[in-house]
Amino acid sequence: MMKSISTLLTFMMITIFSSFAQVGNQSPKLPIDDNTKLISYSKVVEVPATRKIDLYNKGLEWCNKYFKNPADVIRERDSIEGNIICKARFKILNPVDKKGGATDGGVVQYNLKLMIKDGKFKYTLTEFNWKQASYYPAEKWTDKTNAYYKPEFDFYLQQLNEKAREISIDLEKSMKYVASDKKNDW
Repeated sequence: MMKSISTLLTFMMITIFSSFAQVGNQSPKLPIDDNTKLISYSKVVEVPATRKIDLYNKGLEWCNKYFKNPADVIRERDSIEGNIICKARFKILNPVDKKGGATDGGVVQYNLKLMIKDGKFKYTLTEFNWKQASYYPAEKWTDKTNAYYKPEFDFYLQQLNEKAREISIDLEKSMKYVASDKKNDW
């Protein structure tokens, strides 16, 4: 049973990454912050009639569930100001090779900032960088005129975009559901 699940997951991953590879040298349309010029995913989400502390607690709960090592990822928690700052990372893969395998492409680090007020929160995912001996911002992957540009950078950008969207969707879904303080009539 475990082997068949493992085989299915491997097949699904190869299929997904093969579809990425078939896109060719197309970079996804990435959100670039006008001020910082960094890749930034940011959104204000309304959660009407929800107290700041409830949203803050929900944000901390999400961080503790979503990240494998939340003690290392969560860098700042301030319930008074309503801020949670995380520094996290995810793995990327190289494009599928001729044998159908995808090798390790490295690790991308990023910052996630949650700013919380009564009835709403704002999240920002930014400062994406490829973990190297020195700081290597992901924005360098977008510059096809750079002498160090490689075609696999487009594949890395696709994975970055997919991961950022996955995080955003999961965070929004979790934060929008806040348990009611209403008592049951039992």
